Amino acid sequence: MIHEVFRGRVLEQPDAVALVHREGTTSYAELDRMSDEIALELAASGIGKGNVVPVVLPLSPVLVATLLAVLKCGAAYAVLDRSWPAERLRRIDSLLPGQVAVADAAVDAFPRRPGTAHQPPPITDETAAMVFFTAGSTGGPKAVVSPHQATMRLFQDCVFATFDHTTVMPQVSAVPWDAFALELWGVLLTGGTSVLVEDRPLTPAAVRSLVSGHGVNTLFLTTSLFHLVVEEDVEAFAGLDTLVVGGEKLSARHAGRLLAACPEVRLVNGYGPVESTVFALTHDVRPVDVVGEVPLGRPVTGTSVHVLADGRECGPGEVGELVVAGDGLALGYLGDPGLTARKFVTASIDGYPIRVYRTGDHGSVDADGVFHFHGRRDRQVKVRGHRVEPAGIEHVAAGVPGVRRCAVVPVADGEGTRLALFFSGDGVSAAGLADRLRASLPAYSVPDHVVAVSTFPLSPNGKVDSRKLLEALPEAVAPGVAGDSVEDVVAAEFAALLGSADRDRSFFALGGTSLGAVRLCTRLGARFGRAIPVSRLMSAPTATEFAAWLTSAGISSGLPHGPVLTPMQHSFVVRHALAGGLDIENHCPLMWTIAGPVRPAALEAAVQDVHRRHGYLHARYTDGDEPQAVEGERPAEFVRLVAEREDARYLLDVHLSQPLDLAAGVPWRAVLVQTPDAWEFGLAVHRAAFDGWSRHRLAEDLSVAYRARVRGREPRFARPAPTPADTARILASLADAADLAAQQEFWTAELAGLPGLVFPAAKPGAYVLESPVDVAAVDAAARRSGAGRLAVLVDAVARAVSEHTGQADFGIGVPVTQRATEALELPVGCLVDTVCVRVGNRPAAEAVARALANADLPFAEVSRRATGRQALYQVIAAVQDSPEPDLDLPGCRVEWHDEPTAPLAELQVELIAPAGAPAKLRVSRNPDRVDVTTMSTVLASVLGALAT
Repeated sequence: MIHEVFRGRVLEQPDAVALVHREGTTSYAELDRMSDEIALELAASGIGKGNVVPVVLPLSPVLVATLLAVLKCGAAYAVLDRSWPAERLRRIDSLLPGQVAVADAAVDAFPRRPGTAHQPPPITDETAAMVFFTAGSTGGPKAVVSPHQATMRLFQDCVFATFDHTTVMPQVSAVPWDAFALELWGVLLTGGTSVLVEDRPLTPAAVRSLVSGHGVNTLFLTTSLFHLVVEEDVEAFAGLDTLVVGGEKLSARHAGRLLAACPEVRLVNGYGPVESTVFALTHDVRPVDVVGEVPLGRPVTGTSVHVLADGRECGPGEVGELVVAGDGLALGYLGDPGLTARKFVTASIDGYPIRVYRTGDHGSVDADGVFHFHGRRDRQVKVRGHRVEPAGIEHVAAGVPGVRRCAVVPVADGEGTRLALFFSGDGVSAAGLADRLRASLPAYSVPDHVVAVSTFPLSPNGKVDSRKLLEALPEAVAPGVAGDSVEDVVAAEFAALLGSADRDRSFFALGGTSLGAVRLCTRLGARFGRAIPVSRLMSAPTATEFAAWLTSAGISSGLPHGPVLTPMQHSFVVRHALAGGLDIENHCPLMWTIAGPVRPAALEAAVQDVHRRHGYLHARYTDGDEPQAVEGERPAEFVRLVAEREDARYLLDVHLSQPLDLAAGVPWRAVLVQTPDAWEFGLAVHRAAFDGWSRHRLAEDLSVAYRARVRGREPRFARPAPTPADTARILASLADAADLAAQQEFWTAELAGLPGLVFPAAKPGAYVLESPVDVAAVDAAARRSGAGRLAVLVDAVARAVSEHTGQADFGIGVPVTQRATEALELPVGCLVDTVCVRVGNRPAAEAVARALANADLPFAEVSRRATGRQALYQVIAAVQDSPEPDLDLPGCRVEWHDEPTAPLAELQVELIAPAGAPAKLRVSRNPDRVDVTTMSTVLASVLGALAT
C-alpha cells in the first residue's frame, strides 16, 4: 500500500528532504508525523475503509500530509481544484453524498496529538486509494476510482524514468489529475524530493529556475506545454536528466528540436488514459523517431496493452482498438455502474478471459512490440492534457436559454488542440454564452472560441460540415499598435496572440488560454529582461492593468526608434557598396537535392510567404547617417529552370552567384532546377541578412509554408517573427543593461600592444579542406578543462598557428551570437558579432571566458577605440552546432549539401557539429593571403590537438 511503502522510506531516511515548498523544507519524518496527527482526527470523524474523502486545500505540505492521512485511514482521497466553478463542485458533491470533506478550516481546527502514531486498518493493494475526475458526455464529471496497486506499479522496475533517492521532481500537474500521483508518489515512495510549485501554469523561465535553483532532474509536462516551451525557450530544459511528456499527440518536430538543443536530456513520450492510471505505454524518443510519427512505445511494468478488432487480437501492423489490462486499471466509475460495465469488459487474450479497459483509441503494434497511435474512435479529444467530451460541452451550452443549436469542433494549432463552439439562437451573445460556460465547466474545457452562426452547413451525408464551420473562425491577425510605451508593447503582444488590440478587456475574455498566458509572459519577460509570473497576469488581466503593474515593478520601455542595423550588418552593407554590389563572396548558399513530387507553384508561394514573414529578407538596406533595414516592397526572386541532370548543379551555381541588390530590397534569391529524375533547389542570401542560426530557421519556415500551400492554405506560423525594428529595440535594451564603459576599459587593456600575425606568402591551391573529427573527444576535453567546445577549439587553433608561424601572441576572432532572448531566436537575419580572443599570455579557456564576458560592446567600437586598427585578428575559430537546415516536404526525400561560404579572415577554422550528424573540421583560407601549405598544416595540427 502507498502509505506503507512511504513508511518504509521514513524508517530508511527520516531526515531526508521529502518536500520543498517556498523557502522551506519538510523531512520524511516530519511529513509522517504530520500525517499521523491528521489521520487520528479523520478516524475520529468516522473516516475509514470504503470512504472517499473530498480534499480542497492549497498545494502545500499540509495537502500532502492530508492525502497520506486519508490513505492511512484506509480511505480514498479525491483532490478537488479550488478554482473549479461552483456548479462543477456541486455536481461532484452529488457523487459523494454524506462524505466528510477536508478543507482549510477543517485542517486548521484539527487538534494535534504530538507523538501519537496512527495504526492503519488492514487493506489490500486492490483497495481504492484515489479518485480522478474527467469530463463526461453530459457535461458532468466522471469520477475514476484507482486502487493502490495502480500507482505503485509505476515505480517498480520503472522503465520510463529513474525514481530513487537522487530524484528531484516538481509537482506541477493539476491536483485532480492522475499525473499528480506520478509526480508526488513517484518521489515519496522512492526516497526522492518533491518540489511543490504553486505558480501555474509553468513558464519556460520557471523551468530554468527549477533546474538551476532546486536541482530538479526529472520533469513531467503535458504535451501542449512541452511544445510551448520548445518554441519559446528550448534551452530551458538543459540540465534535466529525464523529461516525460504526455496527454496529447507528441509533435515529431518539437521532439526533434529538443533532442538537437539538449541531447543530454532523455525525452520520453507517455500514453495512457486516466482509467489506466498515468501511463500504459512509454517510448524513449530517438532522433530516428522525429522524421515521422513518434511511437506510443511499449507497456510499463504491471501493464499489458492489446489491439482488438471484432473481438479478436490483431496481428502486427493491423489497426484496431487499443485495450489496456493489468494492475494499472481503475476499479470503475464512482456512482456509474452502467458506464463501468461498458468501458471495463472481459476480453479473450491468448485464450484466457481478462479484464480490460476499452480506450476508444485506434492503434497498432509492430513486429517489435512497439505500439503506434491511429486516432480516436469517437469524438473525445485531449485538450491541454485533459480528456474532453465535446458532447458534454454541447449539453451544457444547449441548456443556456436562447441557444437553439450548437456544435463543438476541435481546432489543431501549434499549441495542440483547442475547441471552438458554434451556436445559433436568440437573445444570447457569444460573450454571454462564454461567461455561462466558464461558470459551469472546468477551465480546460471552456472553448477557446465561441462563435454565433446563422446556419449550420451540412456535408453531403447530412451531417454538420466541421470544415465549413471552421471557416467562420476569425483570423488571428494582429492589429497594428503604434508607440513605444510599456502599455504599447503589452498591447502589441496581446494583439499578436489574440488578434485584438482592446486594452480594456481581459486577456482571457479575448480568448486567451493558460498556454497563451505563458507565451505572453515569456515574450514580455524576454523583451524586458526579467521573469514575469503568470499569476501577475491573472490579477491584472487587461493590457492596461498589466502594463501598469509592469511599470510599477520598475519596467520601462527604453526603446530606440527605427530598424537600425547592427554594426556587423552595417559592415556587410558597406562592403557590398564598396564592391559596387558585386560582392558575391558574401553570399551564403543553401542547396538541396529533392527526389519526389515537388509542386513548384507551392514552393514558390512558400518562398514568398517566408519573404514576407522575415523583415530582413524583404528589407532595403540603407547606408546613411543611421543605417537601417527599412520595409521593402519587392517580392523574392524565384528562378525556375529545366536542365539535364549533369547540368543542374552548374546552372544552380550560376544563378545563385548573380549579384544581389541590398539597396533595392533584393537580399536573397531562390532557384529551382528540374531534371528528369530529381530537383535541385538552392538559395543565396547576403550576409547582411543571414547568419549560421538562420539556416535552419529559414528551412523550418519554408517547410511549414510549403506544407500549407500544397493543401491550398495560407501558412500559420507558431509565432510572429520580430521585425527589424523590434529586433533593434530588443538589442538596444540588452545593451543598456550591460556595463559598456567597464567593457571598454577591459578591451583597451586587453588588446594594448597586440601584434599582427604574419603568414608565409600565398601559393595557389584549394581554399577549403575538411576532415572528420571525434566530437566526443572534444567534449571530453571540454569537461576535463571545465570549459566548452569553443575554448577547446581556440586552444587547438592557437597551438597550431603558433607552431606554424613561430608567433605566440596574437588574436583569434570568435563569432558571438546576438540571440540572447527567446524572441531573437526567431528572425532570419545577421545577428552576430565577433570578439578578439588574445592568446599566448593566459590559458585559452580563461581567455575565451574573459572575452565573452565583455562581448556586449560592438566589435567595431572595440577595433576603433581600443587600438585604432581594423584587423585585430587574422584567424577565426568558430563552433557551428546549430541544427542542419532540413527541408520537410511531404512525399519527398531531401538531401542537404553543406556548401562552405567564403572565409571572413585570412584563415578560418570551423568545428561543425550539428546534433545528430557527423562532426567535421573545416579550414578555409583567403587564397590571396594564406599559403595552401599553411592551411594543410593547421588542419593536421588542430585535428591532432583535438584528438589528444
